[in-house]
Amino acid sequence: MNEKITNDAYVRKFSFRPFTGIRKGRIYRLWSISWQWWAHEWDRSRAVKILFGIQIFILVITNLFVLAMKDFMLLGDPTLTTTKLLESTLIELVRGLVSFQTQISGEGGNGGDEMDFGFSIGGMSFFILILCVLIGSGLISDDISNKTNEIYYSKLEKHEYILGKFGAFFLFGNIMITLPYVIEFFLLFIGLGGIDFIQALPILVHVIVFTELISLTYASIILAFSSLSSRRLYTGLAVFMSIFLLSMIIPFLANSGGGEVGFQLLFDVLTMLLLSSYILNGETLIEIDLLGRDHLLNLADGVGIESWAVLGVLGLYIILGLVIVIFQVYRRHSN
Repeated sequence: MNEKITNDAYVRKFSFRPFTGIRKGRIYRLWSISWQWWAHEWDRSRAVKILFGIQIFILVITNLFVLAMKDFMLLGDPTLTTTKLLESTLIELVRGLVSFQTQISGEGGNGGDEMDFGFSIGGMSFFILILCVLIGSGLISDDISNKTNEIYYSKLEKHEYILGKFGAFFLFGNIMITLPYVIEFFLLFIGLGGIDFIQALPILVHVIVFTELISLTYASIILAFSSLSSRRLYTGLAVFMSIFLLSMIIPFLANSGGGEVGFQLLFDVLTMLLLSSYILNGETLIEIDLLGRDHLLNLADGVGIESWAVLGVLGLYIILGLVIVIFQVYRRHSN
C-alpha cells in the first residue's frame, strides 16, 4: 500500500507540471522534419555518398577540361565567345541529368544557329535517378512500415506532414542537384574570365529553374510510389523500373510510325524534362534522335507535340503525384 501511494505521489509530482520550455513554431518543425530526415539518410547510406562523389568528380573533370582547352576552342571557332562556351558547357551538363538515350539538339526560336559544342553526359542521369530513388523511396514507406505516422500526427497536421516530406526531398534536390551546378557556374565564370555577369545571368537562372523542375517532378513521382507501399525496396524498384523502362520503350513506340513523332513521347518523363530545358531556353525547333532515326520537332507550329503540351504533361505528373500522396495519407490516417 505504501508503495502504491509513493508511486502515485511520484506521478503527480512529475507528470502534471506546466510546460516551461520554448515552443517552436510549425515552420521550424517542418524544417526539422526535412533536415533530420536528410541528415539521417546521409549518415546511413554509403551509396548516397559514393554517387554524390561521382557527380562531383565528373563536374571537376569537366571544369578542368574546359579551362585547359579554352584557348584552343576559342581559336578554332571565331564565332565562339567565352559566354557561349559557358552556356554550351553548363546547359548541356544539366541536360545530361535527364538524358538516358535521347539525343537532342536545338535551334533558337528566332532561327539562330545550332549549338554544336557541349558536354552532354547522359550517364549522369543514371546516377541521379538512382540517387533520388535511394533517398526518396523510404520517405513515406518507412513511416508506414515502422508505424511512426502517429508520432508525426501528434505534433503536425496531415497536410503539414505532407509538406514536410516534400520539403525533405526538395532540400535533397537543392543540395545534391542544384547546388553543385550553381557552384560549377561560378567556377567556370571565374575561370573563363572576360564574361559580363549580366549577360551570363540567364544561364544561371536556366540552371536553377531546370534543376528545381527536375527535383519537383522526381519528388512527386517518388513520393507517390512511396505512399503506395510499406516497403522501401518495392518502392525504389517500382520508381526506377517505371522511369527507366519508359525512357527505353516510349521512344521506340513514338518512333515506330516512321513519320511524325507520336504522342506516346509525352509519357516519357525524362524526354519531357529534356524538352523543357529547350523551351526554357527559347528553342522551339528541335532535332531529336530516337533510336538512330532523326526527327525534327517544331514545338510552336500547332501540329503534333507543342511546348504547352510538354510543360502541361510535366505539370500533370507533379499534380497527380501530389494527389496520390494526399489521398493515401488521409486514407490511412482515417482508418
